[in-house]
Amino acid sequence: MTALFEKPLTEIQKVFADTNVFITGATGFIGQVLVEKILRSCPVKHVYLLARPKKGKGPYTRLNKMFSNPLYSILKNEKPDFMEKVSLMSGDCEEPNLGLSPADEDYVVRNMHIIIHCAATIHLNGSLKRTTFINIRSTRDLMFIARRVHQLKAFVFVSTAFANTNQEISKEIIYDCHMPGETLIKMAESFSSSFIDSITKECLGTWPNTYTLSKCVAENLVKQYGQDMPISIVRPSIVVFTQDEPIVGWFTNMSSVPGLCLGIGLGAIRVLLIDKDTPAVIVPADKVANLIISAVWHITKKSNEDSSIPIFNFVPNNRAPLLTFGQCSKSIVDKMKTYKIYSEKQVWNQSTLNTKHKFIYDIIFYLYHYIPSLFIDTILWVIGNKFRVAPLYSKLHTMVMDMQYFAINNFKFDDRNLDMLIAHQSAEDRALFDIDISKINWEKYFLNTALGIRRYILNEPGNSAQAIKRHKMVMAAYYIFNGTIYALLLYSMYLIFNCVFS
Repeated sequence: MTALFEKPLTEIQKVFADTNVFITGATGFIGQVLVEKILRSCPVKHVYLLARPKKGKGPYTRLNKMFSNPLYSILKNEKPDFMEKVSLMSGDCEEPNLGLSPADEDYVVRNMHIIIHCAATIHLNGSLKRTTFINIRSTRDLMFIARRVHQLKAFVFVSTAFANTNQEISKEIIYDCHMPGETLIKMAESFSSSFIDSITKECLGTWPNTYTLSKCVAENLVKQYGQDMPISIVRPSIVVFTQDEPIVGWFTNMSSVPGLCLGIGLGAIRVLLIDKDTPAVIVPADKVANLIISAVWHITKKSNEDSSIPIFNFVPNNRAPLLTFGQCSKSIVDKMKTYKIYSEKQVWNQSTLNTKHKFIYDIIFYLYHYIPSLFIDTILWVIGNKFRVAPLYSKLHTMVMDMQYFAINNFKFDDRNLDMLIAHQSAEDRALFDIDISKINWEKYFLNTALGIRRYILNEPGNSAQAIKRHKMVMAAYYIFNGTIYALLLYSMYLIFNCVFS
């Protein structure tokens, strides 16, 4: 295996050498970046990806579609035969036992060395019943399987840094939860969705949403059933566009901060419910993937006498240069305009108003978003089309309301375990599996983000003639509209003064 790599293997690479790795959530954002990094930088024997079955699509058809993404372009060039090391396992984290067949479950038990559980629903206020099945029951069931694995070297559970934001400081420990995991699982299996929805508020306690509660409950199940197992928990904060590798500015998921960045970049979002001075708790996806891989290595080096579960809070608060949510929105606008990054889908002039007061936000959203969207949809309806714009802004409003908890509160974290992990990495591993964000240049990062939005989300490689034309039309409409508004205001003032002084 070493012969396949030009240089001697690093300490982390040696841990992965000739291993079989089982990954859930591999088709999600973090999962895709993680799979790419493992296949490109780790001398694994084989990687098994849990994926939901789809009618009419065989496993290799699905693999080819997944790996056709630009994210894997460097991997394809460096290792053209990498797909020989990848297999899909049919399953679904919403089903009992992750939907694995008895034969596949037995294969995992007999052949896996490393298990990484990334799968989760990230809908912050999603149905508690469904969230329980995907985020909690699947974790418990995978723990049961992992306990029987013959050659298990490491089990990594990907949680969230916001699992315990009801604490004054989120430390790298597993906090007790008022809701036992087994109780919540039995409720979800026994009662209807409507009934569970009716008691969700009582179930949440001091947690802000179903997502954060589910992660705290799942962590407690990991602690409960993971005694004497090689386990680690990774807690990233808001995961955003890649910083360095394999390509800069890559993203797929349009929820959370990246979705807001897209809306701002297109001029579709004019107002945000954020505290502009609140630190933006974001981390690049490639650094998260490197941390998961490093956590696997750390587990194998842990003393057998140490029964604690190592936990790593991955947040920018104590390491990276200060970045606020106000700077995030301003940077996207500035980069789009300064570097003339145009898009064929631009909606309006890029500019945002930020407020932390919901009352003010509702008024501005109604004036700037809802009324114009109804006007446009009315025109579409008249010419025979369906309403399209208002439903989109309704979804946007829901996303902003879901995010407000994280955008107006200042959270504190302890990340000393992360410091320790970086300190114990060899120089080679620090370069190959970089998790240190202390030197991140946010200005450069947001420039790459703006370019990544256009290239990887909007599928526009550059400023096409149509994009330039679109920008000119939008700006002409913007200036005409503003000029008309100002003219009407001046004329109204003239009439008022004329009436008063005459």
